[in-house]
Amino acid sequence: MVMSENNISSVLHEPYALTAEQKTYYRKNGFIRLKDVIPADVLDYYTPFIEAAVGVSGDDPLDEQLAKDAKDPTYSRAFKQVINIWAKPEHAKVKELAFSKRLARIAAELMGDDVTGVRMYHDQALFKWPGGGHTPYHADQFYWPLQSEKTVTAWMPLSAVPTEMGPLEFVAGSQNADLGRSVGIGIASDAAVSAAVKQGGYELITGPFEAGEVSFHSGWTFHKAPPNTTTDKTRKVLTVIYMDKDMKMAEPLNDNQRADANRYLTGVEVGKVCDGPLNPILWGKEEEKAIDTLV
Repeated sequence: MVMSENNISSVLHEPYALTAEQKTYYRKNGFIRLKDVIPADVLDYYTPFIEAAVGVSGDDPLDEQLAKDAKDPTYSRAFKQVINIWAKPEHAKVKELAFSKRLARIAAELMGDDVTGVRMYHDQALFKWPGGGHTPYHADQFYWPLQSEKTVTAWMPLSAVPTEMGPLEFVAGSQNADLGRSVGIGIASDAAVSAAVKQGGYELITGPFEAGEVSFHSGWTFHKAPPNTTTDKTRKVLTVIYMDKDMKMAEPLNDNQRADANRYLTGVEVGKVCDGPLNPILWGKEEEKAIDTLV
């Protein structure tokens, strides 16, 4: 049965019942994988709109130009990425998915009871072509000029991701350790973090993703992904990065953070709440209470 747009909208915004055990797992390990978050038919509905935003259709071959243009070919061979799709008027359909209150509420509840809402940092489509290389070890928050660690990235495959397509892998408990926080993604980060993981005896959590399964990880959780070794399947993912709605901008510590401040924190000053035009609140307890009162 084909879902109506009203039914799709309802699914995107209805709560997902997190258990106490799931919250504890996330806070201990710095990530969690949740099944049946977004139904497969809803993802199928939005996939063509995300493909259009990325500029592809179907399973396009590896984009060789990316590898030629990038400073670090290890990273560029991994995938093609398009950021802040939601902010472009022509991609309003992608915005519907990126603004899912269901996803945003999960992110807020995983962060902790003291987080009363979350804002958009940015969305990001990541397409790893057939033959696309591995994604090196890294922690996302190296790139973000933010004052606290109250951040969560939702990694949402648009279809099932078997092992051969390169599902995301997480270093359990690494959000509380410096396994290479001063190194950006690339050859250097891969070597440094690999050595630290081995030396510290950390567990790497791996495995395929089912359709509808979404992972959530902290900004300082180290992670990586294997290559897409298939010859005819693109690994298509939409991510959304959430931050505490009261997050304040930090003084940028590197060129990457300065670039991020200019791109994604437009109009925000150091030391002030990140409430710029590109950082709307995606879910909040107070807003939900107000809606419940009206109902």
